[in-house]
Amino acid sequence: MEYPALQNKVFLSTYILIWTVISFAISLVVAPLVALPFGFCILFGAISGYLFGILAIFLWSVVKYADYSAQNQFQRMVSYLALALVSVGIWIGFTFLMLYICMPENNIAPFEPFIPLELMLGCCFFIIVLVTYNKMIEKAKESEKEEELEEIEQTIEQTQPDVAVETEMVERVAVKVGSKIEVIMVPDILAVQAEGDYVMIHTAQGRYLKEQTMKYFEEHLPSNLFVRVHRSCIVNVQVISKIELFEKQNQLLTLQNGLQVKASATGYKLLKRTLNL
Repeated sequence: MEYPALQNKVFLSTYILIWTVISFAISLVVAPLVALPFGFCILFGAISGYLFGILAIFLWSVVKYADYSAQNQFQRMVSYLALALVSVGIWIGFTFLMLYICMPENNIAPFEPFIPLELMLGCCFFIIVLVTYNKMIEKAKESEKEEELEEIEQTIEQTQPDVAVETEMVERVAVKVGSKIEVIMVPDILAVQAEGDYVMIHTAQGRYLKEQTMKYFEEHLPSNLFVRVHRSCIVNVQVISKIELFEKQNQLLTLQNGLQVKASATGYKLLKRTLNL
């Protein structure tokens, strides 16, 4: 799984903006405490913020490939503590090295009292980054498990003998809205998403909850128009306005009504086959 901030320009721009805000916040904290022009405080904040932003990219690789989840609780605490000491130490060292290079006459004495502040900030940044990364990795693993289940289900379906009975395709879907019954024509359906024991039917006019299974719609909607791109979503291929890379093996589909849907690797293969891509 590629580092999220490097997956596309939007994520990268957001990542840079976050660390820009953090850099400016550091500058505002330091400015009242040092007898130097505000420009030097901006320099200190920029070096501190952007350096940790760069360091955070390397931390992603460490957390991702080290697999601390296989360790017991004590071993994990020791590993995280060692990683924190190394990371924060490198960050503070490079911060003051860059200050030494950039400051007139290499005078960094006014900033030396801020080493404890840097240490505290570094620990806070490290904890936030670590917690965020662990959640993202757990989510990615869950997504991979879902994709494996999809592939297993698809393999089972392919190995089952063909049944001579032909499934009847539906032309309309009736949904109950309050005391009324709304009839939705199949071409008007944009997407069908799983909602527990129900499904949410998306149309240009709104969303409608129906007590039905995803399996039913997968079998009864025309396969030349509707593709199950994920375990939890079926989309109308005629209303897809954009397809872009979301993660290493996943795609993000944007529909004409603005709805965004993630397509798994297996679902994307079916979609490409339907679209003749």
